[in-house]
Amino acid sequence: MIIVFFIFFELAALPGLAIWSIESLPIRIRTVLVTALLFILCLTVINKFLKKLGMNYSDIGVRLPKNADLKKSVFLFLSGTVVCLIWAFIYFRAFEMILPTQYNRLSALKDTGYVQFLFEWGRSGEFCGTAVLWISTLFIATTEELAFRGLIFNYLKREYSFKDALIWNTVLFTLAHLNPYNFPVSFVLGLVFTLLYVKSGGLAVPISVHFAYNLSVFYLDKFV
Repeated sequence: MIIVFFIFFELAALPGLAIWSIESLPIRIRTVLVTALLFILCLTVINKFLKKLGMNYSDIGVRLPKNADLKKSVFLFLSGTVVCLIWAFIYFRAFEMILPTQYNRLSALKDTGYVQFLFEWGRSGEFCGTAVLWISTLFIATTEELAFRGLIFNYLKREYSFKDALIWNTVLFTLAHLNPYNFPVSFVLGLVFTLLYVKSGGLAVPISVHFAYNLSVFYLDKFV
């Protein structure tokens, strides 16, 4: 069942890619449409499989932190974000030192896709571009955490040991990012997000850390 969900969740990106390929539409309109469509389709897939697995959003931790846990949540958010950024910085600096030719070749590649335009528009200084970048980054973090921490991890934890659920959830999260050069980063991030989910008892902290990390990547791209 989880593999089927994983496949459907990944396939939810295809209609967005189809819209992106319609060059007759202005690129900014395409960007907004892709952002909205991806979010809606991913939520639809998540909602459908939650019902199939007999779970609801409360079961998977969709709730705000209680006031009593606010300090703990803030600490987990700050420490989790710092750990993710430090690991990404260490990995890519090591990559650059050990494989400089490959690193420079990859850095020089010019992407003309949705994410690249989102990055350029968001950093242009325009209000609309910044808003779309932040909203898109939040949507991505929210849907991925709902899928991997909320649905997949909880289902695996029901069927297997905590350790097995942690590892397989992280492996699936890593594979979902499709870039083998980034697998070490994605794997560690998956572990961190899952542990934050367990420690905080809800999705608010891992979503916040995931959002902060992704946004930092856009603005600190020279480092991570």
